[in-house]
Amino acid sequence: MKNLVKTFAVAGLLFASSLTAFAIDKDKLNNAVVENVVEEYVNSSVRGDVAFVDQLFDEGFTQKFNTETDQPALSRSKFIQQLKRNEGVTYSCDVESQVVEKSGKYSLAKVTLDFGNFKRTDYLTMVQDAGVWKIKEVNSVFKSK
Repeated sequence: MKNLVKTFAVAGLLFASSLTAFAIDKDKLNNAVVENVVEEYVNSSVRGDVAFVDQLFDEGFTQKFNTETDQPALSRSKFIQQLKRNEGVTYSCDVESQVVEKSGKYSLAKVTLDFGNFKRTDYLTMVQDAGVWKIKEVNSVFKSK
C-alpha cells in the first residue's frame, strides 16, 4: 500500500513538473509571431516570395513614402499587386530588421535595406486583430549615402 501511495505521489510530481517544463511564455510566443510577420514582409518585398502576401496585410493597409517628391500612398491592393509583379525577383541589398516596440496588440518594426548607394528604411506598424498579427502601415524613408 505504501508503495502504491509513493508511486502516485511520484507520478503526480512528474506530471506537475512536465506541465511547467513545457509551458510556453505567451509574451515570447507573441513576439515570435510578430518576428515571423516581419520576416514574411522581408521575404515578400526583398526576396520575391509572395506566397503569404494576401494574409500578411490588414484590409486598411497603406504604404507611405517620405521622399522629396510628393508620392501618393499605396493601398493594400496596389501594394500586393506590385509585390506579385516582382515575384521571384530578389533585391541585391543587405537587410536588417528589428522589432522596435511591442505592446499588447500593437507592434512597430524597422526594416533597413542597404543598396550600397542608398538606404531604404521601412517602418512597419503591426496590429493584432482576432489573435492574428497583420501589417497595418509601412512608412518608407529613403536616404542617399
